[in-house]
Amino acid sequence: MTSETTSLSADAVRRARAIAEFTEWHFVVTQHAERGAQIDRCDEIALTKELARREVTLDLAQSLHVSENTIWAMISESGVLRDRAPAVWEAFRAGDIDGVRVTAIARTAEQLQTRKALDHLERSAPEYAATHTVAELRSWLRRLRARLEPEPTAQETARAVEQRHVSIRHNDDGTSWLAALLPTPLAIAVGDRLRRTAKSLPAIDPDTGEKDRRTREQKQADVLGHWLTSCTGTETDIRAEIAISIAATDLIGLTDGPGLTLDGEPVGAEWVRELAQSEHTLFRRLVLDPLGEVLDTTVLRTNPPSHCGEHSAGGTAPVASPAAEFRPMRPTSTTRRPTTRAAPPRHRTSGACAASTTT
Repeated sequence: MTSETTSLSADAVRRARAIAEFTEWHFVVTQHAERGAQIDRCDEIALTKELARREVTLDLAQSLHVSENTIWAMISESGVLRDRAPAVWEAFRAGDIDGVRVTAIARTAEQLQTRKALDHLERSAPEYAATHTVAELRSWLRRLRARLEPEPTAQETARAVEQRHVSIRHNDDGTSWLAALLPTPLAIAVGDRLRRTAKSLPAIDPDTGEKDRRTREQKQADVLGHWLTSCTGTETDIRAEIAISIAATDLIGLTDGPGLTLDGEPVGAEWVRELAQSEHTLFRRLVLDPLGEVLDTTVLRTNPPSHCGEHSAGGTAPVASPAAEFRPMRPTSTTRRPTTRAAPPRHRTSGACAASTTT
């Protein structure tokens, strides 16, 4: 069997599995609606009707060997999609996308507030979901929402940041879990510093002369423990290698689209602008082809130019990237890229900014 035959067979299996999932969802939604309508027509008091509806959900869960929460999720998410993004529901019916992807899209559809944003989601989500992994889809949906509705997204982020905290949970085996809810930009900087510090540790212990046999994860855990038990600082000073792309119009405040980290996570434009004012930030101009591949990168200057939003004939959009290590990022369909006449034919430039120091 050739690789092409295998690919075609796998696609048929994937589609059949998605259609089977849709059949299950459709069965749940239909049964719940029909039996709910029967209950509503009964001449019973409100409490009796409510208990009867709960019994319908329990009966469906037992019949399909799933939890009641799963049944409620199917009912809720299908309702959201049929009302707000019916094209996504039809893609599910056709087997183009499966239940996990439908759930991710439904959650974003429920969060979006404008018809324009929902129309964009409805047009673009099925195609993207059908050709990418679930993790890539979720990241793309976060970027899409941050681009389409920056103000509500920023407000939600502000509310979430108010809930930041640290928790410690002790296990029975002498270990404990240490968790912290932090703003995404700060978590990215912490992770970058941990990785770089662990990687820089000597392979041979200078005191004992023995080889360090710890894994990378073990080194990071040890380094974190050392920092938390020996550091007395109370202020955040981000000095990590972080590549963040951002449209020039967002950087100077004309628009409020998000910046994108190297792994595609959206970060608030206000935070990127603040980071761009750092003396450690280095700006680069990126020249991209129509597919988003980086053709050229040129260092412009440190600190954001005051004229970074002005585009004249022969000018390019200012960008920034890490000083010590630059890894080009592909733009997404939700990131606007200003054009320039200085680039080769059909080429585009992207705007970006990044912290460029090391702790």
